[in-house]
Amino acid sequence: MKHIKRRERESDEIRRKIIEAARSLFLSQGYAEVSMRKIADRIEYSPTTIYHYFENKEAVVSELLKEGYALFLQALRQREQEASAEGLNAFEVLKTVCESYVRFGIEHPEYYNVLFITNLEGASSILMDENDRFKGFEMLEGGIRHAVHDGYIMTADELLTARSIWSMLHGLTSLLLSFDTQLADSRDELISFTIDTFFRGLAR
Repeated sequence: MKHIKRRERESDEIRRKIIEAARSLFLSQGYAEVSMRKIADRIEYSPTTIYHYFENKEAVVSELLKEGYALFLQALRQREQEASAEGLNAFEVLKTVCESYVRFGIEHPEYYNVLFITNLEGASSILMDENDRFKGFEMLEGGIRHAVHDGYIMTADELLTARSIWSMLHGLTSLLLSFDTQLADSRDELISFTIDTFFRGLAR
């Protein structure tokens, strides 16, 4: 039993190394330039070992995206649950979930770049069975519907409003990732101010 558990731990560790190496290579070299051999070289394993865990490069991308999307959605859902438990109204819950979007990007810059900037999914032409990126957008739409229903937001087009909010969040997050050093002193203030200002334009 101990030997089996040890092998499982070793297997999980190798899979983790493959995913981390692939994520770094995709960001630095681009999808087209990365091969299974390059991934193997990065972690100092033979290509044969890599193929034991993943059938091809697309399988590595699929696993990487599933993991990243799951982390992203978990961050949004956790903050939504916490905000609801704190007794915040639908409008404030929506704002704090939006803030968690930006925080996710800052805390997981490599994942954010892979998921929302480099567009590995489009570059690899893989088809995801479950795409948590769009589940996150659906969460945003749901939050807007609740805020509209409760009378906090005035909008004639919930989908357009959701897309507008998403655009603002992506722009803010990308800015912070690109110029974090210059914005470090005012980062938290900038996040709060930007989201508050945007939502004041939506409030009744």
